[in-house]
Amino acid sequence: MQAVRDAYMSNQRIRRLLQWAGHQRLVLRVRTRYLTPNDALLATYPRSGSTWMRFLLYESLTGQSANFDVVNTHTGRNARRVLPGGGRVVGTHDPYSHGDRKVVYLARDPRSVVVSEYKLARRQGSDQSFDEFFLAFLEGSTNPFGSWADHVQYWMTSVPARRGHLLVVKFEELRSEPKETLARVTNFLGVPLDPPTIEAVVRNNAVERMRAKEDVAPKDTFKRARSHEIRFVNEGATQGWQQQISAAQADLLRERMQPSLDLLGY
Repeated sequence: MQAVRDAYMSNQRIRRLLQWAGHQRLVLRVRTRYLTPNDALLATYPRSGSTWMRFLLYESLTGQSANFDVVNTHTGRNARRVLPGGGRVVGTHDPYSHGDRKVVYLARDPRSVVVSEYKLARRQGSDQSFDEFFLAFLEGSTNPFGSWADHVQYWMTSVPARRGHLLVVKFEELRSEPKETLARVTNFLGVPLDPPTIEAVVRNNAVERMRAKEDVAPKDTFKRARSHEIRFVNEGATQGWQQQISAAQADLLRERMQPSLDLLGY
């Protein structure tokens, strides 16, 4: 009898999860009704470099200087129509492609992601230990967008990916070869730029300049309270995780996320 009850409860949980997933998809469809076939997505997992890429693309595609006020104003349906056919570049953390369209998937090593996300959480008042946060990260409960591994699996097998409309860009590539990587992205979006333009955009949005832009951004630009201790732009490190994550934790992460790590070559 206990086994029957356990099976029933398990089935109930599965039904609730499926209902929740269906509800989430419906919400996403309603929320993104404004998208057109000519729009492209910049899809990222949180703390993977989306802010930097948004600045690079805004300045590349509009020819105007990027700052937090203007970039954060021109988002979603208000994004500038800078792509062929009047398309926009719309940023998203959602693991949902909204149909078939061009997608730039900006990925970052999950070991760097968890360290960056933890630092932000601590600066915002969290008293969780890193060990606790790390396990929550593996389970996908540190933010509303699920686990890093599931996020990667979704995008790498999405409709745009299957139809050749997804460009994968690694944050580490953007850091080590910013000009070449940005040129690859703009070419993919159908807006090729000459080398001097690319060089100027990268120079104007180096990490140091991004931090200076954040320092002068209006306080209401962000949905959270700004302070000198809570920075949206961090140092953008690619190997700093080695100072925070133990060998045992690194092994556990690889064990849990191996298929997704393999998909991206991490």
